[in-house]
Amino acid sequence: MADLSQLEQRITQALDKIAAGVEAGLNKPAPDPASVSLSDLTEELEIERATNERLVAGREKTTAQIERLDIRVERLTKRLEAADTENKRLEAVIEALSENNSALREANAAHQPADVVVDASLSAQLADLKASRKADLDELDDILAELAPLVKEA
Repeated sequence: MADLSQLEQRITQALDKIAAGVEAGLNKPAPDPASVSLSDLTEELEIERATNERLVAGREKTTAQIERLDIRVERLTKRLEAADTENKRLEAVIEALSENNSALREANAAHQPADVVVDASLSAQLADLKASRKADLDELDDILAELAPLVKEA
């Protein structure tokens, strides 16, 4: 997000410079037609064309950067939403494990057979391990997705 803020700031500064240049050009007094030569006008026209080409190229580059950042923000937003969903699921698994641990402690304190409680606890632990593995795989997929554009550019 810091990159996006920096890019926005740079774009704003560039636009301010452009606006100042345009205003400066508009505030220039018109030259006396008798004192201006055709070669001077041609030279000024070439300078303006070169400036316009640089501005267009800069705008295209900025637009491309903004599009890449928008795509990245969208991808990161999706990853964040997926991570949030996974966190909620993991919280539910943790809650189930806590309940099973409490039941095991109670069964142990009452000296009762804990077959059912142990089975439930093991099932919850297995679910937790599966969830952790899935989270790890999702993280690896996210890392690979981030690296893929860099590999293509290289």
